[in-house]
Parts: sequence; C-alpha cells; structure tokens
Amino acid sequence: MHSQDTELSFVCLGTGRGATTVYSGEPSSAIALRVGTRCVLLVDIGFGVVRACRQWLGEIPDTILVTHNHSDHAAELPVVLAAEAGASRRLRVAAEPRVGSVLKQHRLHELNSTGEPLTAFCDWIDTPVDERWSVTPRLSLRLLRARHSEPCFGFVAYDDAQPILAYGGDSAVDPGYYDQLFVAPNVILDARATGNDEHADFDAVADYVAAHPANRVWITGYGRPDQAPQDMTPIFPGDVVTLSQRAS
Repeated sequence: MHSQDTELSFVCLGTGRGATTVYSGEPSSAIALRVGTRCVLLVDIGFGVVRACRQWLGEIPDTILVTHNHSDHAAELPVVLAAEAGASRRLRVAAEPRVGSVLKQHRLHELNSTGEPLTAFCDWIDTPVDERWSVTPRLSLRLLRARHSEPCFGFVAYDDAQPILAYGGDSAVDPGYYDQLFVAPNVILDARATGNDEHADFDAVADYVAAHPANRVWITGYGRPDQAPQDMTPIFPGDVVTLSQRAS
C-alpha cells in the first residue's frame, strides 16, 4: 500500500469552454496529476492554464499532455515552451501522433521565427493510441480516441498497472468510448448544459453515470462555475481529489 506522501491525486486547474477565458477570464479545462505533493503531469495548456498552474501548483509540471489542438487546450503551449527554454528548462510534451502533427505545423509555427528547431525547446513524446507510456515508473497512460471534430484523445491512467483514473477530454456522448473509460474507478468527463456533435450534454452523461454507480465521476468542461451541473459532481479550479481504487 502506498503511503500518504505518495498517494495519487488530481488538481483541477480550470473548467472553461472554448470562449470562457476570452470572454469571462476564467481558465480553460485542465488538470494536473500528482504523486504525493509532486505534480508529474499537466493535462492540456489552453487559455488561462499557465496562470492557474502558478496559482494552484506554484509551477508548470515538467510533462504536458495535449489532448488536441483547439485553443482552449493548446493555446499557451508555444509561449510556455519558449519562455521555459529561455530559462534553461526543457519541458516534455506528449501527444498522440495525429495531434502532434497538427500542433507542430500550426500551433507551434510561431517558434519557427527563432530559427531554432523544436528540439531546442522541448523533448517531444509520441503517444500512439492504445499503447501505454510511462509518466513515472509508477504512473502510465493509455490514450483513447474521443468523439470530437478533430483528433482528440482522452486516457486511462494506471497506478502500478491498475487503472486508477480516466479522463475523457472533449467528446460527444459515446457509450462505446465511455465503456473504455469506465474501467477506471475514477472518471472525469466533459459535459455541458446543451450538447452537440463535439460535446456531451449533462442529461446524457447523467444517464450513463447512473448505470455505473461503482465509479466516482466528476464533470469538467462546462464553462464558468455558475454553469456547473446541479445534479452531478462538478470539479472547480483549486479542487484537489485523492484517487482511490474501486472497492472490492
């Protein structure tokens, strides 16, 4: 059994939608995974996330997973890579290869003006779907394709080879996809009041969650705090949640 100083937890950094930071000043959806008090992974780095990292974590974690290229998930990546490299700090950036290709060609294009290759700014990690990759010797992730307008990938995180946390990323309602996520006892899902072909709505997610009472489920991606669902369990910026295994 792991001691308290090595327990796994996540920190909510933001729950914003595409326009939330731009129009309301609140951070985009992102979480950080922690082992004990050490943050080992930042999941997404959209508008407002760096300030949230500095507020709730005190730093930007060494490894950043980018689920997809939309601005509320990747907008601050080029600035952060340049700034941290300028301070002699090399971050690791992980992305599924299709996401990585778009990020390198479009999101990180502005770094070309420096005349330096991307390798001067970070260590890049290709993370193919369904192949587990190690964040730390203890913690690993397996990416899963979400149902979204462009390639987007959630994940299942493993603690010593046991599923511990699933993160859905941006996705429309997809029971087949949810079935893959719900192998983990703790699940974070994107949802909002009105769904569409890219994002689930509260009612559909609630129906699926009701049929899986053994899982602990949190809702993110809903926008501002006043837009949080009333009948489910939303997370809010600054929340710290300790992860537990499913009761036997």
